[in-house]
Amino acid sequence: MGRRQQPETVGVLDRINNLPDSILSHILSFLPNKEAVRTSVLSTRWKYLFASSISILDFEHCLKNLYEEDVNNFMNFVDTLLFNPRERVHLESFWVNDYFVDDEDGYLPLYGWISTALSRGLKNIGINFINEKVPVLPTLLFTSHSLVTLTLFLHIKDDMKVPTNACLPNLKNLCLTNLAFEDGYSILKLISSCHVLEDLTIYDCCFHSISELNIHNHLLRRLILCFEHVCVRDYDYVMAIDAPSLVYFEYTGIVGKGYTLSNMKSLVKAEISISHFHEVHSERSATQLLQGICNVQSLHLAIEAFNETFFRTRLDPKLVFHNLVELEFHSYYCYRKGVRLVEFLHNVPNLKTLILDLADGEEGLRSLPIPSCLLFHVKEIKISGVDGSKYAFEMISYFLNHAMVLEKLILKMINLLGKDELCILKKLLRLPRNSKKCEVVVH
Repeated sequence: MGRRQQPETVGVLDRINNLPDSILSHILSFLPNKEAVRTSVLSTRWKYLFASSISILDFEHCLKNLYEEDVNNFMNFVDTLLFNPRERVHLESFWVNDYFVDDEDGYLPLYGWISTALSRGLKNIGINFINEKVPVLPTLLFTSHSLVTLTLFLHIKDDMKVPTNACLPNLKNLCLTNLAFEDGYSILKLISSCHVLEDLTIYDCCFHSISELNIHNHLLRRLILCFEHVCVRDYDYVMAIDAPSLVYFEYTGIVGKGYTLSNMKSLVKAEISISHFHEVHSERSATQLLQGICNVQSLHLAIEAFNETFFRTRLDPKLVFHNLVELEFHSYYCYRKGVRLVEFLHNVPNLKTLILDLADGEEGLRSLPIPSCLLFHVKEIKISGVDGSKYAFEMISYFLNHAMVLEKLILKMINLLGKDELCILKKLLRLPRNSKKCEVVVH
């Protein structure tokens, strides 16, 4: 004999069923998509109620660990969700991939879903295609008046086609990854069609047959450029950036042919990580890159330098960072990097915080002129990679001797065990310091 339902439970269910559809949909919106769909079996009223509650559809999440027959069921579910005549779903975010697509015909339903979602006011879309042969993306993707965020991660080797009537008047965030542009017109057309663009990210995109890549936008606030996996031969153009409202700038990868960075007076933080200094134009190009960001307040600088040409800029008046108060510095394969760092500190007269690592350094600091920032402004120094070497003690002693207003020196030790660590720790804490307020903290 079945167990009878408790009156209290029946009362709760009745109260839930008496709620209006709008409130029930709002409640379902807090559930994962799969859980919301399961409520469709409760009754005829609940059959399509879940549809109006779904505002985000993420293929990455929904397709995880699904077998082939489950993928077919999932595709039927998306068809029902988007083409259901009883309930017109209005998605806010749609994250789609092609993991389940075997051939070009498999993109037809996928493109249909994208176009339908866009036609209903979709705000955010992310497309991740791993296949190299992909049909031309729907034109509506580049002419939507509702899109706020567009993320494209493609592995196609063919030219990325941007329609001539491209217009994304409300797009604020644009992220492009692994795209190939045969000329500068397509990318220029795409960026210029985004009239209110605030955040632009370009990861490992190739631009062929161009002499200059021009990024011109007066409202742009964040710009991330990564060319870490781009071949040097594919980076034979000048980078021109005009973004007077830019607050954050990140650049990673090889040194380009040249840089023209103008109107970056609003820049607050920059992260620069560059390599391939064996190229003929490396020194000039790297100098141009730093000249363009000289108004920055906080700088993370990582250099992979096979020679010292990058640091031969100390006397260049165009490379003085008057606004810089925080510098994080890392260098790899750099000859006498401690010396180069101290020389570079002459370019940052108002620095207050310095962060660096001591790995693979050499001696030779004692005879160097003292940067003015150490004498008058630097209050905190954080040093990692302290290994007890003679170079480490020389560098630390240099800062303690010359940082006259230093308030805190934080040291992070590595590769030390037992008695050696204790001995070096005592030795570090006994080092003389010229700032009476200086506190030495060792981790």
